[in-house]
Amino acid sequence: MKLAAVSIVRDEADILEAWVRHNLHFLDRIYIVDDGSTDNTAGILHALSQEGLPISLTSEKSLAAYHQGRRTTSLIEYALGEQEWDFLFLLDGDEFLVASDRRALEADLAQLGAYRIGGLSPRHYLMSETDNPNQSCPLTRLTRVAVHDPYVFKVVIPGKLASERGFAVEDGNHRATKWGVPLPSTLLPRIELAHFPARSEAQLVSKGLASYLRWTARTDFGGSAPDRILEGVSILKEEDDLKVRALGRLAEALGAERGAQAERHQPFVELRGEVRYPELARTFPYRRVLSATDDLVHAFKAVLLENAELRQKGETIESWFRATTRKYRKSLMRRFTAFRTPRISEEIPRGY
Repeated sequence: MKLAAVSIVRDEADILEAWVRHNLHFLDRIYIVDDGSTDNTAGILHALSQEGLPISLTSEKSLAAYHQGRRTTSLIEYALGEQEWDFLFLLDGDEFLVASDRRALEADLAQLGAYRIGGLSPRHYLMSETDNPNQSCPLTRLTRVAVHDPYVFKVVIPGKLASERGFAVEDGNHRATKWGVPLPSTLLPRIELAHFPARSEAQLVSKGLASYLRWTARTDFGGSAPDRILEGVSILKEEDDLKVRALGRLAEALGAERGAQAERHQPFVELRGEVRYPELARTFPYRRVLSATDDLVHAFKAVLLENAELRQKGETIESWFRATTRKYRKSLMRRFTAFRTPRISEEIPRGY
């Protein structure tokens, strides 16, 4: 069975190396797009590629608005154009496959067949007051998980299904569609997804602000951003200092604690692989927010320059429409007048 993952990552340097090494324990290749990271993401990925790890790298920064579903669908098409894959995993840079081994993973996938979508239930890790601040790696520092009933958090796509026309992935990688119609998914019974969305105050605040900026830049934005992002920004608006006092509420809003029935102690002992470049596992929160702001400014200026050029050429949509309408209106009026005006030879009898 041939298994691959596709992922668009941005500013995940604090766990990225571990993420790649761990997931390659179960997968044959990971297709990664670096979406304009401001930390050491690019350096980490380059180092891992130089080691000969089976990763395909692309650097493609999205300016301002971020359309995850559309770009993930394109990345799937690219992966399938390079090789036929039996199944494709849609992984974010903070999600780790959890299975006893590759054989167990393949056994669950074999039950799906070639045209049924699989679903992965999450194990959401939470920030907690009991976290050891002296432990720099969040994968070992975070030991509390949310307790909830199993549900489909991310989907696994059969390669044959993804190759068909009309197939697409929705934002968030939670569902797939065929010609716009959502496709059902079947939960994989022995596979989990360890998820680390909230790892520190700096990462949490910068992630929330950057995500909000990129969502509001979308032309289809109308309060359609995920509720957690809107709630997180509303919490930050109430803070009267740079130091976040309501960190617990913010972690709940931007993390994955919402809807949990309880919490339990469950360290991530399944982590595979050894990190070799710990010095690169640094984040730069101000860079992240300023980069998102720069993207918005750049996009805004580009629109202003384009409009200015159109005005100089006299080719704005409004002027073009007026000119075209005027042209056809005159033509129609000439034809109508010619039709209504009788010819003199027909109106005046001969010899009169």
